[in-house]
Order: sequence, then structure tokens, then C-alpha cells
Amino acid sequence: MRGLCIIQAKRTAKVVPFESVSALAGVVEHKRAAKGILVTTSWFGRASEAFANDHGRLELLDGANLVHLFKEHLDLDVIPGPVPPKRRPR
Repeated sequence: MRGLCIIQAKRTAKVVPFESVSALAGVVEHKRAAKGILVTTSWFGRASEAFANDHGRLELLDGANLVHLFKEHLDLDVIPGPVPPKRRPR
């Protein structure tokens, strides 16, 4: 990847608010960054995931992905935070 990458971390016990994802997108645009990454110990809602996909330069890493990355790259078993509630099928 070339260019500026903005990384934000959120440690929370609940879903990350959409406003946090939207604010990161604003910073990415303002700084003309190549990418913005929002990392959390919890999870993201559907609206946040859809917004990040539509934006194209945002990446969302939730607690489940953090567990996978720690195991894959550091061979560590970790517990990052609470488990998200089950989603109802659409």
C-alpha cells in the first residue's frame, strides 16, 4: 500500500457506533489518505459494514478478526472482548 494510512482503535463492550465509522471516513477524505482502518475489540453493525464497503478505502477489523490475526501471525490465543449478539436472518 502506498500513501497515508489512518488507524483508529476502539475498545468497547458494545457495537461500534456508525458515527465512529463515518468520522473515520471524514478524516480519510480530509487527509487524502490511501486507507482508513478501524480496529475494535467488539463488532460493527450492518450499516457500518455497508458504508465501509461502499466507501472503498475503509477496512473494519472486529474482535473475531483480531483473534484470527493473533493466532495466525503470533500463535497466540486471545479473548479480545464481548461476543456480538446473534443476528436475525434477513
